[in-house]
Amino acid sequence: MEKRNNMKGQVVRLAGLPLVLHYSVNSLCAMEARADLPLDKLMNHPFSATRLLLWAGLRQNYRCLTVWDAGELVTEHLQRGGTLEEVIELCADSLRASGLLDD
Repeated sequence: MEKRNNMKGQVVRLAGLPLVLHYSVNSLCAMEARADLPLDKLMNHPFSATRLLLWAGLRQNYRCLTVWDAGELVTEHLQRGGTLEEVIELCADSLRASGLLDD
């Protein structure tokens, strides 16, 4: 699991692929709308939260990526011995780096 900063977000390696995570107000609104829950309530549903957090962070650079596709990336990560917590932490790091959340 590696990551590096990029002007358009953070480049992370997940499921053996280099991917760029980039959060914006629009991506977070899309995530909350899809979940029909605010972010803090979504975190009570770990699989859904992980999949939607990843999808929201990827959709800025990968517009055709579906929620299902994001779930497949999480599945691949888990099958390779990774954890949900690792994916959440990658997303959380990128979300913090976006400057959209209070510290």
